[in-house]
Amino acid sequence: MTEPDPPSKEEFRARLDKAQHQQDKASWKRSDLEVERTGGAGNAWRLSVEMVAALLVCGGFGWLLDKWLDTKPWLMLVFLIVGAGVGLYNVIKVARRMNSDENTE
Repeated sequence: MTEPDPPSKEEFRARLDKAQHQQDKASWKRSDLEVERTGGAGNAWRLSVEMVAALLVCGGFGWLLDKWLDTKPWLMLVFLIVGAGVGLYNVIKVARRMNSDENTE
C-alpha cells in the first residue's frame, strides 16, 4: 500500500488557517475577558456571578480543608475572606474592561 502524498505547504497553511479561524470563532475567550454589549442587566448579572463564584469556590475549599483537618470553622472563614477579595478583584477587572469598551465607541 502506498501512502498519499503529503499536502503542499500552501495547502497545509490554508487548512491550518481555516481550522484556527473556526477554533477562534467557536471558543469562549474567557481569558481575554471579552464583554459583549448586553445592556445594564447583563452587565450586572455578569458582575454578580463573578463575585458569587469566587465566594462559593473559596468557601467550599475552606470547608473541605476544615473537614479534612478538623479545624471547623476557621479555615472556611479565612477562605471566605479570601474569596471575597478574589471576587472583588475580578469584579473590578471586568468592570474596568466594560468601562473601557464603552468609552472606545
